[in-house]
Amino acid sequence: MQINQLMHFVTVIEKASFTAAAYALHISQPSLSTSIKRLEDEIGFKLIDRSHRNIQLTKEGELLYNESKKLVMHFNQVKDTALKLKENGPPHLSIGLIESAKHWTAQVVKSYKLSYPDVFIELEPVLSIEEIIKAFEDFDVHVAITNQYINDKTITSVPLYEEKLVAVLPLDNPLKNKKFIQIRDLKEAELIISHEGYQTRKDILQSFNKLGITPNIKFEIGRFDFVSDFVKSGLGVAIMPEKYAESLDHNKIHICEIEDSVTLRTVYLVYDNKRYLSPFTKEFIDLVLEYFGKAPLNNMNQ
Repeated sequence: MQINQLMHFVTVIEKASFTAAAYALHISQPSLSTSIKRLEDEIGFKLIDRSHRNIQLTKEGELLYNESKKLVMHFNQVKDTALKLKENGPPHLSIGLIESAKHWTAQVVKSYKLSYPDVFIELEPVLSIEEIIKAFEDFDVHVAITNQYINDKTITSVPLYEEKLVAVLPLDNPLKNKKFIQIRDLKEAELIISHEGYQTRKDILQSFNKLGITPNIKFEIGRFDFVSDFVKSGLGVAIMPEKYAESLDHNKIHICEIEDSVTLRTVYLVYDNKRYLSPFTKEFIDLVLEYFGKAPLNNMNQ
């Protein structure tokens, strides 16, 4: 018994005519009759009482019709779902993300959900270039936001914005009354810094090294939210990206620009250009580009 045979059988009953059913199924009437006859031979009983001029079901045929109709309807639903998946991909979006971008990303995701309320969104932390490339290779993420340029011909990197690193101080820090400071002002400060492997840590240490200063590192913490909590508690000073610092409660911390730090980091949107981008993914990319005043994906060289 094949699904096509059941579809033929159900269509004949619904159309109440072999001729009309054959037309609807885009097959010849003899082929349709043969299909129904083979189904009857296979199951061992008649489905249609052919002693009447009009289409009439046998008792067994009526029972099989009711069950076959359910199966055919479900099959059509599965087929429609498969076509939608082929066109749009699954309703799932996985975003690789640096922590400092979470503030503005939340605003973009909020807009995105207005158009795609049913899409499941997953955020994955990303650190190194190697991790991002592996995440694409393993299909763990559809798109990523990173502060590192990826020099790989299979990955497109779109620059979104540049940002400085700023000093974040407890409110009782002696430097709190200054809008601008220099790296030398932080020479004795108890520094809270990211773990090895974070690009922000490399940028910070590079700024100190240029001046021949060894920073007084007291804490290594992997997440900016924990870092900011430590600063609020007066446990030390942190240096972090300005966009993340702007999202903090300024009633509990003080932010100073660093005059002599030439560190400017670029934040990129990256995606695998050899991979199919579903409309779900393209819409998110376009919303991010729109947020930063960039041209949409279709207008860019991929």
